[in-house]
Amino acid sequence: MSNVKEIFNLIEGGISKKEENLIVKAYDFALKAHQDQKRMSGESYFSHLLETAKILAQMGMDANTIASGLLHDVLEDTEITEEELNKKFGEEIVYLVKGVTKLGTLKYRGQERHVESLRKFFVAMANDLRVVIIKFADRLHNLQTLQHIREDKRERIALES
Repeated sequence: MSNVKEIFNLIEGGISKKEENLIVKAYDFALKAHQDQKRMSGESYFSHLLETAKILAQMGMDANTIASGLLHDVLEDTEITEEELNKKFGEEIVYLVKGVTKLGTLKYRGQERHVESLRKFFVAMANDLRVVIIKFADRLHNLQTLQHIREDKRERIALES
């Protein structure tokens, strides 16, 4: 089984003990929150969160962004509340997680005239560029695992991406 050290091994220059503790806390929290969920491939859903965090670590993102990558689906896909997440991780991480969740509601509708409004909406929702970066890391991992879903859904996800 994978573990949090995979993330640490990808962070260039190392991190402080406080940052390490934050990532471990997010790792453990997300693992527990998603413990019974599976992906279409049959893998644990947590594997997606870990891969998203690893992509963020490879990109040189900060500990709050990596932790948010681990937690990015917790509000949307579990019983965890925003209040609980805020109590455990603080406002900054809640802001990032909520931003990623909101960006996830954007869907490609196949009409060229919506491209510009979609772009504007994307930018307006992402006052913090880290939200977009987390969403892209999430999407990148989803693109790497498209073989496990229906063809029509694969095409929609590819177009959205």
